[in-house]
Amino acid sequence: MMKKALMIILMAGFIILPMIIWSRTLYFNASGGLPINIYLGIYIYDFGRLLALIGFMLIFFQYVLSSRIRFIERTVGLDKIMRLHRIFGIVGLVMILFHPSATFIGNFLQEQDQLFFHPLKIVGLVALLLLCLMAGIAILYKYVNIKYETWKNVHRFIYIVFPIAFFHSLRLGSDTQKLSLKIFWWILFGLYLIILIYKIAMRFYIRSRPFNITRVLQETHDIWSLFFKGKIKSYKPGQFLFIQLIRNGKVSESHPFTISSSPTRDELSISVKSVGDFTSTIKNCKPSELAYIDMPYGVFSFLNYDAKNFVFIAGGIGITPFISMLRYMYDTKLGRNIILIWGNKTSKDIAFKDELEKMASEMPSFKIIHVMSSQQDWQGEKGFINAEKIKKYVSDFKDTQFFVCGPPIMMKNVIRDLKQLGVTKNHIHYERFALR
Repeated sequence: MMKKALMIILMAGFIILPMIIWSRTLYFNASGGLPINIYLGIYIYDFGRLLALIGFMLIFFQYVLSSRIRFIERTVGLDKIMRLHRIFGIVGLVMILFHPSATFIGNFLQEQDQLFFHPLKIVGLVALLLLCLMAGIAILYKYVNIKYETWKNVHRFIYIVFPIAFFHSLRLGSDTQKLSLKIFWWILFGLYLIILIYKIAMRFYIRSRPFNITRVLQETHDIWSLFFKGKIKSYKPGQFLFIQLIRNGKVSESHPFTISSSPTRDELSISVKSVGDFTSTIKNCKPSELAYIDMPYGVFSFLNYDAKNFVFIAGGIGITPFISMLRYMYDTKLGRNIILIWGNKTSKDIAFKDELEKMASEMPSFKIIHVMSSQQDWQGEKGFINAEKIKKYVSDFKDTQFFVCGPPIMMKNVIRDLKQLGVTKNHIHYERFALR
């Protein structure tokens, strides 16, 4: 919590500092005497300057938050950072879009000449168009079936946008002519270069340590597990990784997957459901093929909480972080009370079935409840996981930690039900793994 609070304070400080410098340059004339249009023009122009300053800071944060900087990611988890990244992106884009309009109207009301084709204004326009392209792809990818690779490549424009926006604001901005803000702007650019060097160094580091695929195992009709050997970094059960597969000399884009293996075991593994262009090719991987792996990420692990009672609520392939945690508990013989409530369409979708049954038979404190939504002849629970089913199997809602992972709509409904059952916010844990 201290790290999270420190991060928030630093980000707030980075935004407030240029606002303070801006406020000290505001025009104030107590004696009056100027026409109303001049006053109005001055204030609108000043507002346009403020939009540019805050918008630039939010674009800087876009760059920082999307760079997978580990000491930042460990504070709240990459999924929450990426949600903040999206919010900052939208707000920053809106501010920067209104910036040229406000400055134009302000200058017009002050009856000042407008230099539309000034080279520095064209530079700013280029940065704005690139931002609009990135935002458009981010907003529309769900609706127009944009490939993940396209989305990823377009978002790399952030590394071009920031230096262009920096050059535009430093040379054309009136506020950045003040020594204090100019120094601050150069500090930001220095941080940009440091992060860029870090990103390049990490890329070389990861590519210098490829992993070998050792096994490809079919878990169900549409779930496959890949097993790897290599220099495995220390990780906690429940965390995730980014993987690039090397096929026919070509390196795929980086994709996030939950680690399904346990740190107690020699092999690293992921378990993937075939639902898209990339995941549908997992079954075609062959032993001895190589992969680049960047790990670990995420804070979704029971090891982060000192508790005796845990309830794991999974939907479909959302079982993967829980199988990692359960394997860890089984191997280390941890004395924890565990209830796993797992929703699937049919019994054919149950992965790791034999392994889970073995765990349940050898771990008296571990109980599994399967819920089938599309199998009428199922002898157990049917329908969807809801408050009624949770209450049926869970008696203690005060001293139990609840972990939820599954499709977005399932997670939303389960989290809502848990809150209605009286579970406090700090006892409900989840990570959304759709990082775009």
